Amino acid sequence: MRGRLLRASLLGMLVLLAACSLPSVGLWSGKGVADTGLYGQYGHRIMQGDLPYRDFSIEFPPGALPALVLPDVVHSHYIAGFHAFQFACAALCLVLLAWTLVGAGASNRRLYAAVTLAGLAPAALGPITLNAFDFWPALLSVAAVALVVNRRDRLGLAFLGLATAAKIFPAALLPLLLVYVWRRQRSRRAVGWATGAYLAAGAVVTLPFLALAPGGLGFSLELQLKRHLQVESLGASLLVSLHHLGAGAAHVVVGTPYSLDLAGSAADAVAAVTTVVSIVAVLVALLAFARGAAGLERLLPAVAATVTGLVAFGRVLSPQYLVWLVPLVAMTAPRRAAPAWGLLALALGLTQVWFPGRFFEVVHLGGAGWVVLVRNLVLAGVYVALLVPLVRDAGGLAALLRLPGRSPASRATTTA
Repeated sequence: MRGRLLRASLLGMLVLLAACSLPSVGLWSGKGVADTGLYGQYGHRIMQGDLPYRDFSIEFPPGALPALVLPDVVHSHYIAGFHAFQFACAALCLVLLAWTLVGAGASNRRLYAAVTLAGLAPAALGPITLNAFDFWPALLSVAAVALVVNRRDRLGLAFLGLATAAKIFPAALLPLLLVYVWRRQRSRRAVGWATGAYLAAGAVVTLPFLALAPGGLGFSLELQLKRHLQVESLGASLLVSLHHLGAGAAHVVVGTPYSLDLAGSAADAVAAVTTVVSIVAVLVALLAFARGAAGLERLLPAVAATVTGLVAFGRVLSPQYLVWLVPLVAMTAPRRAAPAWGLLALALGLTQVWFPGRFFEVVHLGGAGWVVLVRNLVLAGVYVALLVPLVRDAGGLAALLRLPGRSPASRATTTA
């Protein structure tokens, strides 16, 4: 087992190093893209003794702060340190991906294919890969899944709590992982301890700032929860396409935190609808898993489908969010989720078509907006490709709509 894990990890890291060394990704460039300058400002202020949320406003959750501060600690040149830190997070994601699949009993072919896919992803996504801090919450989330798969439930849920404190999206995995813990152990005590570990880990990170700067922390959370329809989201790209066809008028404004959003009543209505759709997408993935067999071969695509649903249908879809999907989709079995692997690779490549080089063409409602629409529809396809086998195993859509009962499918168990 250790030999397989070591070989797969080394393979993945070598592929990752080669991909990140490409000029289009920029591991060695020392040049920042997007918000790296802002991250540096925050990191410098914290290192100088300023308290986030009290001494200066910051839109990121408390669990994100290590990703902003550590680059200032490890390297005199902030951007080089930031790139190095994100690369380290990506490399550890690959190790945890390999550990997950080894723990799930995956074949060598599946194991090596998964780490290769994940290692190559930066080459498709481009410079945003290492210029946003999203590999940090991705690492914590993958650690949570890996630990649960390897029967370390409390520690796994604690890492999920840390991940939620770094970026809110991992909270969507909490019900799914608790359902898995319950179905595997049939113990309320085990579920209770796991839930407590999740809450305790999140509290350790968040409560000090809540005590010292409640207003600033509350304002930060409010900013995140009240985001408008961001121009790269699925809903916005649909409205922009109607604008190009003469069936509507789109208007881009600068929102808070600094975000380029669509304004107007139609955009607000679409934002509300897409929020509901993303919640439904998460619930359908949860229900499909809960109604079928409880094995790891169904847990891993359910995890990937849950996060993909949030990303694909949410009101905000920044390019770096695709980083969250790479290790989770790579965990799924190719024989069951081959379309999801291919579609995700396509979505990564399409994103690099406009970001960062043609981003302002998208903002000014230029022709690159059609690429954004296609990318978003491809991401929706990734969700469907992950969900269909889960629904089929659960007995189809009709079975999902039935009231809970003790069906043969719900009693069955499978192994990875």
